[in-house]
Amino acid sequence: MTSSWQTSLLTEGLVLDRHALGEIWMSIPVMVFAFSHTPIISTFAVAQRESHGEGAMNNCKKIMRVAYFVICCSVLFFVFSCFLSIPAQDITAAKAQGLTILSALSMVPGTPAWLGISGFIVAIVAMSKSFLGTYFGVIEGATAIVKSTLGAAGMSRSRAFCRALSITLISLLTFVVCYINPNALAMIYAISGPLIALILFIMPTLSTYLVPALKPWRSLANLLTLIIGVLCVSVMFIH
Repeated sequence: MTSSWQTSLLTEGLVLDRHALGEIWMSIPVMVFAFSHTPIISTFAVAQRESHGEGAMNNCKKIMRVAYFVICCSVLFFVFSCFLSIPAQDITAAKAQGLTILSALSMVPGTPAWLGISGFIVAIVAMSKSFLGTYFGVIEGATAIVKSTLGAAGMSRSRAFCRALSITLISLLTFVVCYINPNALAMIYAISGPLIALILFIMPTLSTYLVPALKPWRSLANLLTLIIGVLCVSVMFIH
């Protein structure tokens, strides 16, 4: 893509008016949802604890620091490459047809035809990665809920039984949602993005100011996180 960069698109397409700022604001929940990897964190932490013992925390920090850097650099590079390679009208046409950004890129004259086909491969890989990243954490939490619910009802069952029941219930729920086929972006705007921001951005940062024991963790970065969280949650009330 770098060979087809057009720097003129940077000045022609970059217009920071009220509409553009509004679109950026509305996209915050989608970005929060897209970068969220909280379900896999508990599994990751347990695996590091088992392999590194007391040094698990430091090892987790090293791994996550490198991972965040690679993710941010690769995503930003891809976004700016698309911005500098694809004319605005092609992106608008692809959006109207419900096509991926790779399909929009294939509309550019001189672009290899395989780019349009690669969109399907990328979509399958992305969905598989997203599923696996969510699955472990959700099943872990659901198993604990099922086990505690059965225990409260006076029924004692093995962890294997509770896990199997959790997988069955979540599979049925997933099938029902897929059958209803709701608007995924609308769900992210209204529920997923704001909820993630509330739990991960607002509550922890507010705690550093409301709980004296957490005072050492107050920082400018926390304040920025709080602002982004509030902006994300605010979209829920105006969308």
